[in-house]
Amino acid sequence: MILENKKLKKGLSWLAVLLWMGLIFYFSHQVQQQSWNLSHTVLGISVQVIKIAQVLIVIGLAGFVLIKLKKRGITIGIKELVLILIAAYLLYTLSIELRHMLVPPDLHHFIRKNAHFFIYLVLGVLVKVALMNSGVTGFKAIGIGLGICVGYAFSDEIHQLIVPGRGGQLSDVVIDSCGAGLGMMLQILFVKLLLKRNHNKVPKND
Repeated sequence: MILENKKLKKGLSWLAVLLWMGLIFYFSHQVQQQSWNLSHTVLGISVQVIKIAQVLIVIGLAGFVLIKLKKRGITIGIKELVLILIAAYLLYTLSIELRHMLVPPDLHHFIRKNAHFFIYLVLGVLVKVALMNSGVTGFKAIGIGLGICVGYAFSDEIHQLIVPGRGGQLSDVVIDSCGAGLGMMLQILFVKLLLKRNHNKVPKND
């Protein structure tokens, strides 16, 4: 039964790797206009999420101040409310200026490159999990895992050379490889923390 569970975990983990590779292939197979439309949609959603988050943070801080004043027995009158509203407005205005300072001039390009990094970060995690379930651990797992991810990144860029309007870039391979490497490191760290937590839960015999 245990052996069957191990085989099932191994099979499912490699299936997850293949499905994620398929998703990467699907994105790479999109012609230029489709790819740009997708990234522009993501850009629009991201900007709206940031704006909503700004408003929610300011409202949350204003509510926090009101609760703290109430707990200290300070009477909240018109004067206090006006001061809080003015402070909230100034904070919101400052957050807008901060957003303009931090957001790259070419946000669309920034999002596309970060999408490369993130999608391969997930691939790195999935490959490392699959290797672990296959009994491959240590530096051997890191070497094989990086080989799989970097090799697929190269094949992905070669694939884009034959897609109308797309092109392969060596810099994207570097970004993809860094994402995959970080994903594998995060998986290793997570497993170590999980093992440490489980070890601490085991009752010690006196």
